[in-house]
Amino acid sequence: MAKQEGDIAIAMAPSNDQSSQAGHNVYQEENLEKQSSIPSIQPGVYRADALRKSWTKQGLIIVFTGLFICTLAINFADYTTTVYAPYTTSDFKQHSAMSAARVVMNIARISAYPVVAKLGDVFGRAEMFIMSIVMSAVGYAIWAACTNIKEYIVAGIFDAIGSTGFALTQQIFVADTTSLLNRGIWSTLPDSLTTVPTLYLGSIIGQSILDHSTWRWGWGMWAIILPVASVPLIGTMLFYQRRAPSPISVAEALGWKTHDAWWKKMYRLIWIQLDLPGAILLIAGLSLLLVPLSLTGSNNPGAWTNGSFIAMLVLGVVFIVAFLGWDTWFAQKPFVPYRMIKNRTVAAACLLGALDFFHYSVFSVFFTSYLQVAGDFSAGPATRIDNSLRVAFQVAGIFAAFFMKYTKRSQIWVLVGVPLCVLGMGVLLYLVDMGDGRSGNEVSFITAKSLIGVGRGFYQTAAQVSVQAVVSRQDVSVVTAVFFASMSVGGAIGTSVAGAIWRNTLPNKLQKYLPDELKDQANAIFGSIVVARKYAMGTEAREAINRSYRESQRLLAIAGLVSLSLMLIVMLFLKNVKLGEDAMTETEKIDQAPGVSEKKDQVYEVAEKRAEKTHS
Repeated sequence: MAKQEGDIAIAMAPSNDQSSQAGHNVYQEENLEKQSSIPSIQPGVYRADALRKSWTKQGLIIVFTGLFICTLAINFADYTTTVYAPYTTSDFKQHSAMSAARVVMNIARISAYPVVAKLGDVFGRAEMFIMSIVMSAVGYAIWAACTNIKEYIVAGIFDAIGSTGFALTQQIFVADTTSLLNRGIWSTLPDSLTTVPTLYLGSIIGQSILDHSTWRWGWGMWAIILPVASVPLIGTMLFYQRRAPSPISVAEALGWKTHDAWWKKMYRLIWIQLDLPGAILLIAGLSLLLVPLSLTGSNNPGAWTNGSFIAMLVLGVVFIVAFLGWDTWFAQKPFVPYRMIKNRTVAAACLLGALDFFHYSVFSVFFTSYLQVAGDFSAGPATRIDNSLRVAFQVAGIFAAFFMKYTKRSQIWVLVGVPLCVLGMGVLLYLVDMGDGRSGNEVSFITAKSLIGVGRGFYQTAAQVSVQAVVSRQDVSVVTAVFFASMSVGGAIGTSVAGAIWRNTLPNKLQKYLPDELKDQANAIFGSIVVARKYAMGTEAREAINRSYRESQRLLAIAGLVSLSLMLIVMLFLKNVKLGEDAMTETEKIDQAPGVSEKKDQVYEVAEKRAEKTHS
């Protein structure tokens, strides 16, 4: 049992009136420690519960409309910028550094998930939406002005934190406002309904920007659009959040006292609540492991025998082990509570996500470049092929959610989804290098990617609802963050592996297949798809380039297929969770235990009286 369980570590603010004193007495720890195993509830969770009770029908319509608008803008930004991202790095003569950039962004995402979940549980959901939009807007502004790969990576870190924060807070907000039975539907609808139109329109707009303007304006315009699009969502949440009676203040939950020095307050917030040591150990470990791995290859052939390089890898492993030890035995508010790690369903679902995103990253990092060079597709069609997986995923997610609603079961849809992913990846393995200098056409690529997307839509929607169903309400945000973070871990490892394979394979194959008079151009061709596409189709040079790309991408496809095949075993360990209107999470059952619900009602009564005095 985790250290946080067994008490309610909450104290009401002192007051002279009797109702406030009654509220204070409700949260005395002594009796509840003996009578129940209620986990420590953080203020953001109570505030979210109070907000859920204060929503009106009109308010919910407005806030979900705002959520759809904001999600639409974010998806538009994602799909347009994907088109000209390769051209941005190629302008710096650093196209192959895309792998390192993605690794750094994945590390930022991994680190952001638990931090955003903790901040949301302490401060509130609206505040996390604000932080996310600001971070993304800053990222797009830096992208628009960047002049080298370092600035490009910095911009990616800002956007990674912002997009992660928005995606996680969106799912937590949906969990706060929906029942378990309908959660799959509402968790998929915002992205599903906005992805389909933005897929094709986004790539068309991106291609148009490349044709008529510059990639700088393509990045920069989203620094303006995103904040404007977020006004209905954030404004409505702030309005209702202020009206909702909060049974506890942030300062009270953090254990702050009026006479405490500022450094004590910061210590409680940063060291205990946000687990700063754990964050440092996790970021350091992943950075030392993944970034060097992605930068190995033919351009740095001595890396594997370099003492400092090996030392970085060893230190990375040490920091990861230290992080696990710290979080397990020492952290008072760990990133990943031990009670979650030992839950079979949570562990299996997280491993499924990690393996899937490993496959996706290892295959997709250079896939659009492969399509534009070996397949001779322009930027727009190449991006549409790559994005077809996302559209299929979003559409299939809606169907999976409705199937879960009417079957009231989740595991069966995981068992359906995973084999579809494996089948689709097997088809892709064949299409990337069909022999005789051929590769698949646009329709065949879209079909294979769509199969994977449908499979992912089924298994991921069901797995997410499953992990939320087997934990308490207090832990919903954390387990959702862990589920998403596991995908980013898999993605980071996959991107590193892709970078290592690509850097160690493509330059050697170019040197092997290029005509003798062009072998000195191998590095220039390797570094930029623009240079590679300058050679006309059908020429000896272009055939050599295309063959090099096909054979290199085929290795990435094999790695992806192996990863997906392991999911066929892992999926069997998920619990077959029963969903229904009568299904209750652990906390909901505790809330209805004798004596507990009455105490909680008294707390909200005190909070409502306090709110009435504040607003009167």
